[in-house]
Amino acid sequence: MITDNIVRADIETLLLTGAAMELASRLKGLRRIDNSELVRQFARQSGVPERVLISQVLPVLKQADVIDYSLENDGGLAHLEEFVGVTGNVIAQTFRVLDALGPANEEIALLQSIEIASWSPLTKTQHLDQIVRRGLTEADAESGLSYSLAIAINRRINSTELNEQVIFNPHVWGTGQIQIASFLRDLPPNERDALLGICEVATKRPGATLEQIGGNSAIVSSARKVGLIQAATVKSSALGHNLSQTYVFSPLIQTEDDQATTTEALHMRKLFLAHILFGQEKAQLGLGRIMNPVAIVRKLLNTGEVGPATNISTDYHMLEAHGVVRVEETAGGRAFLKLIKEDIVRDGLDWLNASLGNTPGESADVPKLEHVPGVFINPERDRSMLPDDAASHEIVSSAVLELRKEVQRAVRHQSPFSR
Repeated sequence: MITDNIVRADIETLLLTGAAMELASRLKGLRRIDNSELVRQFARQSGVPERVLISQVLPVLKQADVIDYSLENDGGLAHLEEFVGVTGNVIAQTFRVLDALGPANEEIALLQSIEIASWSPLTKTQHLDQIVRRGLTEADAESGLSYSLAIAINRRINSTELNEQVIFNPHVWGTGQIQIASFLRDLPPNERDALLGICEVATKRPGATLEQIGGNSAIVSSARKVGLIQAATVKSSALGHNLSQTYVFSPLIQTEDDQATTTEALHMRKLFLAHILFGQEKAQLGLGRIMNPVAIVRKLLNTGEVGPATNISTDYHMLEAHGVVRVEETAGGRAFLKLIKEDIVRDGLDWLNASLGNTPGESADVPKLEHVPGVFINPERDRSMLPDDAASHEIVSSAVLELRKEVQRAVRHQSPFSR
């Protein structure tokens, strides 16, 4: 997502940490790996070249106790054993990797800026002051905020009342201090009516489509732009068709996921659910539409596999690339779908039940998708591609400023020194 070469060079430690842990997350569930080519291919999917894999990524992952490995005499990888989620959850392991790489103060300030802006919308002056209070210089704080805006993680809006810019993170809505639905009920009628229904559907039905969300498309786009809702899109161009479906999630899902072993920051649960829903909604009848997605996912969890079926060998490339499942081919071009990341699929089943309702667990055929998902657009990329519509952005900006007041009231109420 970050295309500016200077910015990429300045925050290289953070980007390398992210790539290393994305690779580790893809390896999770594979335990001991004796196939070096498998690791190399997962590294390619994570944007890690082989030279960087051997010289930098594997050593720092081992130092942080995320993996163990050994090399052949010629320097090639002999074996790898992963401990992802075992020696700590993925977030804790990520910070161990970051610490081992030794980030610069400006990079630490960037992380602090992102965290502060995700907890509360603050004026620029207040935001910078909070970074300095965490032990960094004013210059570091300014750099951290500048980087956060340059890479579009934090955003800023003007407040005429405060006569200053207000800094916020699009993930602010998932702080847990303010529940989206109850907060929006207290907004002025116009803003409330525009946003409340959208957020309630996204919260209650993870994976709802844009059509099911309804409402003014400009308002929905602005809600996606600022992170009030998250959207992920699956696209397919199989057999000359150009099909896509966009699914909507609440950012509160990611907050609840903080306690899980595998963070949803990598969107694996969204990826899994979107594949299953796409197969049900877009594959043509008579050619393998998924008729009972809950039953199929439950079978995958209970038995560790579904199949055999011919289309399994071609329908799940993206899930394979993220290490969620493995395709095991058999004779005659058929294949089994093997479970790798049980936690992702189990949580995906919970989301699926919430989205579709608890359907009967009768037997069902293995899904055979005619329109194979070929592209997955995650919420960050979705947000970056949306333009700012002036009218609808005004409504969302008003909501952000009102949220700022609400968070301040909540903090004062929780403070032992409040009167």
